Amino acid sequence: MVSPRKQCLVFVAAVLAISWGFDAFLIGNGGVRHFGPMWLVALMWIPGAVSIALRVVLRSGFDDIGLTSGNPGAWLQAVAIPLAVALLVGLTATSLDIRHFALVTPQQWSQLSPLLLPLLAMGLVGALGEELGWRGFLLPKLIAGGVRHPYLVCGLVWALWHFPLIAFGGFYQVDNALLMAAIYCVGIVAMSFVLSELRMRSGSVLVPTLAHASHNFLLQFAVPALALTVPGSRAGLWDTVAGDTGASIALFYAIFFVIQFSTHKRICAWQQIRR
Repeated sequence: MVSPRKQCLVFVAAVLAISWGFDAFLIGNGGVRHFGPMWLVALMWIPGAVSIALRVVLRSGFDDIGLTSGNPGAWLQAVAIPLAVALLVGLTATSLDIRHFALVTPQQWSQLSPLLLPLLAMGLVGALGEELGWRGFLLPKLIAGGVRHPYLVCGLVWALWHFPLIAFGGFYQVDNALLMAAIYCVGIVAMSFVLSELRMRSGSVLVPTLAHASHNFLLQFAVPALALTVPGSRAGLWDTVAGDTGASIALFYAIFFVIQFSTHKRICAWQQIRR
């Protein structure tokens, strides 16, 4: 049996190699804006597909993947926390004159409403692909292997996975893409702490999948396209300060992690995986 630590190393190496190769193809062909959303869903499924393949090849089983129902409280938090973050981001954007609250017009709604269900469906499918890899495979193996600060390590790997496409793929229209990528990575690490805690508390990888999909839908679509539709005098700060992974995202997820979760319950959950 391959040790959990070695499984982590093999997983990270394989996911980064395949994903960065995929990123290079997208970047070399004009960036993400030249490809449809299904390409991004395919990218999001690389961690999940690699994790499943490794479980089969290494015969490590599926006992720790977390395909359970979880508990109602965790499911509620999976929606409530991203929603609260979205509301706080909206307040931040309006107070700093980045964007103003203005709902879409009826005509705009008629154009956007057919996108809601496809976006929700693709968001859930893509989030499941990522979470099967990050919180369904990497996190439990880090904990089982006794790796120090598993939430942080999982978040850093997740951030590293995102970095090439954010920095060089034209994902955001900003003047300094490297700065945006750095801010994005900090936000990803902070978000990872909350998703990891939801995974451990619920025992289900499906709970962080819902939280992940909720975050993407609210911050990438609902807030900017449906609620904050009027740019302010500092509109150029949207991506770096607010947006779906701006600096305020990192702050708010960090606050929620500190306020919402207790160390004692986290340690108990870790011990269950180590058994």
